[in-house]
Amino acid sequence: RSPCAPTPTAAAMAASVVLACSALAALSMMSGSGGMAGRRASKNTAAVPANTAAPATAAGLSAGIGEEHSFRLPPHVLTPEELAEIGQTNGMQPHEPSSVPPRGVFCTSSLDLTKIKCIGYDMDYTLIDYKMEVWEERAYHYCKEHLRSKGFPVSGLRFNHELVCRGIVIDKEKGNLVKCDRFGYVRRAMHGTRRLSESEIAKEYRRQAIDLRLSRWSFLNTLFSVSEGCLYMQLVDRLDTGELYAKAEPPFDEMRCSSYSQLFTAVSKSLFKAHVTGQLKEEVMGDIPRFVNMDSEMSQALLEQRQAGKKLALITNSDWVYTSKLMKTVYNPFLPDGMVWTDLFEIIVVSACKPEFFYPDRRPVYQIATPDGMMREGFRFEENGIYAGGNAKLLEKAFGITGEEILYVGDHIYSDVNMAKRGLSWRTCLIMQELELEVEGLSKGASAQREVQRLLRLQQQHAAVLNQLLNEQSRRANKGHSAVPGTDEQLAANIKRLEVSVDTINAKLKPYFFADGNHVNRHWGYMSRAGFADKSHLMRQIEKYADIYTSRVSNFVAYTPFMHFKAPRQSLAHDMEILNHVEIVADK
Repeated sequence: RSPCAPTPTAAAMAASVVLACSALAALSMMSGSGGMAGRRASKNTAAVPANTAAPATAAGLSAGIGEEHSFRLPPHVLTPEELAEIGQTNGMQPHEPSSVPPRGVFCTSSLDLTKIKCIGYDMDYTLIDYKMEVWEERAYHYCKEHLRSKGFPVSGLRFNHELVCRGIVIDKEKGNLVKCDRFGYVRRAMHGTRRLSESEIAKEYRRQAIDLRLSRWSFLNTLFSVSEGCLYMQLVDRLDTGELYAKAEPPFDEMRCSSYSQLFTAVSKSLFKAHVTGQLKEEVMGDIPRFVNMDSEMSQALLEQRQAGKKLALITNSDWVYTSKLMKTVYNPFLPDGMVWTDLFEIIVVSACKPEFFYPDRRPVYQIATPDGMMREGFRFEENGIYAGGNAKLLEKAFGITGEEILYVGDHIYSDVNMAKRGLSWRTCLIMQELELEVEGLSKGASAQREVQRLLRLQQQHAAVLNQLLNEQSRRANKGHSAVPGTDEQLAANIKRLEVSVDTINAKLKPYFFADGNHVNRHWGYMSRAGFADKSHLMRQIEKYADIYTSRVSNFVAYTPFMHFKAPRQSLAHDMEILNHVEIVADK
């Protein structure tokens, strides 16, 4: 198991307070409550379920069983000592992670791999683990050069991968990039390359929930969007200053770039051109180790899945020549003698045109007939075949399996995991390369999170007393029954003391909230959180559509193809295990 302090939910922190006591007595008690807040916060610290930890070794299990409270083992269940002995006999070293492992496989919906008969894989940013900063810098370069050919003033612009992260939403109407919480409300925003203040966000969006079904919004849900978002933000700055028009050259068409929305269209089209013209792919194929992380455990993961009886399929939007070149270079050196990368898969599908591949509509099928990609017409998928086009139903028919017997692994939250799950009920795994940095960042930010929790607890305690005194003041003003001793002047003085104290706590909290997660990304903070206590919109999408998620395919090696991933017990605002109310019992 991996111990980790849970973050209190927004509902728990904003929960109503039960206060029925003498206000003066409560105020007196509050004067020494700072230490109590810290002790109670520590007491509420709980352990994260085992699904977020590295695979348990026997010794790790031995350390975990029965440590929280004593209980009697059922008959025929091995003792912790017996379990540890078996593990050590089979070469397992004692290991219990002290924090959440960055290369863990994390579960949102329980998944038993023994029930999976087929595992399908995407290629780009999945089986091929690109070096994001290198790849996206070159995509940015070719996109920028295409805009230059259209007369855009792009000289002096430099790629900055921190300006954009997965899960950000582009507001094409206002030229903003926004980060939303799980309900769609904006929690951070930038206009161009400038971060907006809380008051500016409130003025722009108030309590408007982002609806991604509207054309106004564009959800950046893959690392391929980083270069696009970065260049768009920089050009928004030049549009605002007038430099975009002042320094433009023919054949620049000002009428086609007169709004933020039109500017986004121009950048998006240029990035598309950069991908389809082939220059970028030619550069990648010419120096694959420069662009791709070489990982021997990728091959090992696929080999072990095949040995466990899984049928493997490769389903990629990339063309055959590009796919063959990269897969051969990255996988062949780590395979057994006489085996090549194509031997890993029962079916290979290139030019799949996802997400359309997951639609039920019939699509043309072609069989790759020669090593250089020449094709002939096909009608179905058959094992040991290499195809272009087709759809997911053909793959199900070829293997004689459907729905939850298939696990699809990809990096695109929409084209891969959303469509595979929603349209076909396949099980899904999302690959998020940046997850390792996120997990490490959450660990490094734990001390700041604990300080915020202490301050929030103290704030609640103050508010509990202040609210009761304000209520007493209201009763007195309306000549109601007084429940608190003392004069009106004493009551007003205590209210003033509490208000000053609450303001001081709020001032202390504000910089924590503003900078939360900035050590991970100084513009956007944590990818998985929006605000201190809530999840980001991206995280909500992951929980909804991805059964498991991890940073790279090779992480499966540590878990084996027989792993039963189990989702953790979800938090509830009314669950007493995490409840963070402040209650003061009255003297009757």
